[in-house]
Amino acid sequence: MSTQFLAGAAVRDITPTPEIAGKHSLRPWENVRFDELGSPLRVKGIAMESGDMRVILLALDLVGLENAQCDAIRHEVSDAIGLQVEDIIVTASHSHSTPNCEPLDGPHPFFTLVKERSVEAAKEAWTVRSPARVGHGITYAVGASFNQNIYLPGDRVKYTRDFREGLASGRPVDPRLNVIRVDDENGKPIAGWVRFAAHPACVIFDSPVSAEYPGYMTDWLSQECAGGAPVLFGYGASGDVNCIPMFGTEDDSRNLGLSLAHQAAPVFEGIQTATPRRFMVGSRRVDLPLDPPPSVEVLDGEIKEVRDFIQALDTNPDLEWVLGINCVKDWSVEAKRAYTQPLMEWAEYIKQAIQAGRQFPASWPSALAAMVIDDLGLVFSSCEPFTALGLELAARSPLQETLLMALSNGANAYVGPSGDHRRGGYQLHTNVRYGKLAEGQRLLPYGENAGDCLIRDCLAMLNDLCHTDGQ
Repeated sequence: MSTQFLAGAAVRDITPTPEIAGKHSLRPWENVRFDELGSPLRVKGIAMESGDMRVILLALDLVGLENAQCDAIRHEVSDAIGLQVEDIIVTASHSHSTPNCEPLDGPHPFFTLVKERSVEAAKEAWTVRSPARVGHGITYAVGASFNQNIYLPGDRVKYTRDFREGLASGRPVDPRLNVIRVDDENGKPIAGWVRFAAHPACVIFDSPVSAEYPGYMTDWLSQECAGGAPVLFGYGASGDVNCIPMFGTEDDSRNLGLSLAHQAAPVFEGIQTATPRRFMVGSRRVDLPLDPPPSVEVLDGEIKEVRDFIQALDTNPDLEWVLGINCVKDWSVEAKRAYTQPLMEWAEYIKQAIQAGRQFPASWPSALAAMVIDDLGLVFSSCEPFTALGLELAARSPLQETLLMALSNGANAYVGPSGDHRRGGYQLHTNVRYGKLAEGQRLLPYGENAGDCLIRDCLAMLNDLCHTDGQ
């Protein structure tokens, strides 16, 4: 028996000025420019309620939010509205042309702006709730994404930035372009939601501040299909997949966003909304295994390899490979040094910690949240799962369609299948070395079975929700 379903939505601008974001939060290797604006940055919120099930989903046009930053936003929204913290989901688009929000242990004017606007959007969305209907649809965006990991002989992997090379590899992508529509009782849109699984990283270097393709896509759909109602973006599991092209221009980002919008538009317009037969919400914390730290002998070898690589660049600037990862061949010597220096610094730090007797954790906590709307499951992970994990969850789920989203309620970085873990590479081996070497930060890569554990816990949560509902 259906229960009254309520929904409301709101949007706020979070585009920073150079004065707010220029001093503390520029991305480390990517030059985000403030002299030009691409797609404006926004936080969009949708509040939904059915019986005793309540949720507020906040989708932000940001490269990511750290765990502590998400916690701060969720607690303030909880205090402002009276919901449980567990009923609030904060998810980032992962658009790479956005400045980072600053760490909370120093000045953080940009994060303060983001937090205040997020609370405003959540409060308004909750306040304007009204009887609503919901529906969903799907199309397929083929040729809009490519897998960046190319298998090489000897259980190695190459991280490619060339979409032609990636497409030729045959490695998996997820072409699903999923659309949710939420209407009022009269069929007028309250909000929309579109999910696609590809890094929003068209520009990478020398990019204007921009929400990238998700911003262009959702803004067009809002104006052309949803009557101005906000359309949110869901960043699907695609830790190893980028949009096409990479190292492009803002025009490329705009063109991709509009292309996806034109594909999603007839789906949005054709969705027949209805009061959902079931609406379930749940969350849990999961502990994913970590690799043990390397031995001192291994670390000494890595320190030497990176040091030798950096020194050899003076005589051979075309060098690419170090510690099993590849730089871009035509990068400048300075860029290659900046890219590889943290690899050595991490090894030196871990060596010192081992010699000082430090004990390292065997697992790391990660956040999961889920919504079940009729036969659709939405799962939000604080990790950045590889595409194969999202496809596996969809295949094994008890629901007709299940979507795994990344970078939600935190940012715990890449996790992949066991086969990819064994090959190492940038995402699953060395990416963790670019974080802060500080307490409270994950210093070690996820273990070989972390992807299996993630999918197991996602399935358990979905099965619990469906069982609770009696279906």
